[in-house]
Amino acid sequence: MRHLPYGRPVRALPERDAAAVAATTAELATLEDAEPFPPHFLRRLSRLVRSLDSTYCELDRARERTLFMAWWACGDAWSGVWDTGENEAYWRLRRQHPVCSYRERANDWTTTRKVSDFDTPREFHRTEIWNELYRDDHIADWIDVGLRSPGQTTRMFLFTRDRGHFDERDRLVLDLLQPHLQQRYDRTRLAAEAADALASLGDDDDDPHHVVLCSGEGVIEFASPRARRLLQAYLGCTNGHLPNAVLHRLRHRSAPVTVDRDGSRLTLRAAPAAGLLVLLLGEDDLRLHRLTARQRTILTHVARGLTDPEIARALGIAPATVGKHLEQIFERLGVHTRTAAAAVVTSSGH
Repeated sequence: MRHLPYGRPVRALPERDAAAVAATTAELATLEDAEPFPPHFLRRLSRLVRSLDSTYCELDRARERTLFMAWWACGDAWSGVWDTGENEAYWRLRRQHPVCSYRERANDWTTTRKVSDFDTPREFHRTEIWNELYRDDHIADWIDVGLRSPGQTTRMFLFTRDRGHFDERDRLVLDLLQPHLQQRYDRTRLAAEAADALASLGDDDDDPHHVVLCSGEGVIEFASPRARRLLQAYLGCTNGHLPNAVLHRLRHRSAPVTVDRDGSRLTLRAAPAAGLLVLLLGEDDLRLHRLTARQRTILTHVARGLTDPEIARALGIAPATVGKHLEQIFERLGVHTRTAAAAVVTSSGH
């Protein structure tokens, strides 16, 4: 496959398009819905990108399952857990798809890509995947953009046209929207985690060691012994109150607050719930940041007890490649055994 530049790059949007992007990001910031991207919002995206339809999907590539899907197309809207039996052809043929195959090879999930970046229409129409999945809808071009994808989970926005090509204006629109879509996803996930955290407090069998409940003034209303130890070690909390500077950062930043100490990092994420501030604490070994995304994925599989051949099958690579990655992982972590390497990721809660 090759890169085929269709048209000259667009370096700035016309005023009308820029205003439409700004209005869409404003809607994202105030969207009140349990789903991160409900169909009525996908309708807006479809109009902005000038596509035939708009789809948001969450995929588990390792298990070849569609976890969730929402779409809008020609007045039809739907969202929910997708029947994976109906999607068998995609999993069987996905490596023939020019964009999907590129993303898996490059491990690139957040940039904006289109079919016409890689194939001419004639080449695309010769593929078995187009013949089986897209011929009836006369799909001429496809553009997509994604969110950060930890491990084997993929979160993508897909748009198609039945005539003509997506151009560099459409790519720029999605490039500008991508960080705002990511922020929206992060906010809804945090809200869901906060709700789960509150629910877990009523279960005596659970140890919510990662949950802290504070008043609006930062007074710690609840924290497990482990959480209190973390707050004392990283923040010096000895009086049952969050430091004012930390409380201010948690209230006024959408991104997590991090504090480093002795080779480890405490991450604090906050969400309002039931008049309180719910904090979710996570402690990471900073040595993990020396690893590439692929190496962290392999290490997570090691921590779950998978062998090199099992990891190779899950990732679609050779067992010898897994072994080479493990050698680099041991060197970067400063350990000599699988057990010691697994302990690093396990202690960080990954």
